[in-house]
Amino acid sequence: MSKPIYFQDGTFDSYSLTADFNMIKIDCYLLGSPTGGTGTECSHTIKGKKIATFLESMKIKNSKELRLLAAKFSPEEWRDIHGKIQKFQTDVWVWNETNWDD
Repeated sequence: MSKPIYFQDGTFDSYSLTADFNMIKIDCYLLGSPTGGTGTECSHTIKGKKIATFLESMKIKNSKELRLLAAKFSPEEWRDIHGKIQKFQTDVWVWNETNWDD
């Protein structure tokens, strides 16, 4: 398995992208939560035949090229790739922090 590419935007939002021939996965910790808490943690994975479809939609040749591009992503590009991976995901996990002060 390839080594993840990490990115932190400021002091809170952070991303980790793992991409190899059998899996593309993004893990995120983002500011804000629909339940009123301070953050949302999520993981989105693309496996199987959807990897080729995803890469083709992005006009990227292979997972190696994706890793090279991700190493130079801006904060906006990280948010964009997060949304695009969600469209092709085969597995997802999301956890929202809750504000218990209400």
